[in-house]
Amino acid sequence: MGKIAALFAGFIAAAGGANAAENKSELERGWTTLRTMDCARCHGRDYEGWTAPSLVAAVREGSRERFDRYVLEGDIARGMPGYRSQPTVTNNLDAIYVYLVARAKGTVGRGNPSAAGQTSKPTQ
Repeated sequence: MGKIAALFAGFIAAAGGANAAENKSELERGWTTLRTMDCARCHGRDYEGWTAPSLVAAVREGSRERFDRYVLEGDIARGMPGYRSQPTVTNNLDAIYVYLVARAKGTVGRGNPSAAGQTSKPTQ
């Protein structure tokens, strides 16, 4: 049992290294997509709220399904357009969510998550 646990732990550690680079790419794409779509104009420069609610709090307090529904369908009564017809958003929805969850958990700070200051381009 000890050997199996050790092998499993080694596998998880090795996978974490690969996932860390992949996750960094997702974080960068998520942040870049938010910037490209100018979500800050309503949700604030750091997506913590301004004239519209905080996106960081929304993912902390709500479900993934709720997030997807509001982004894709919008909330017209409150001034939030739906982005289902925007490929930049739909193709990067997972990356946006990954970035906002990382912000909510405090694992990434405000602004560009890329240490080099270069971001991955959102998928068109």
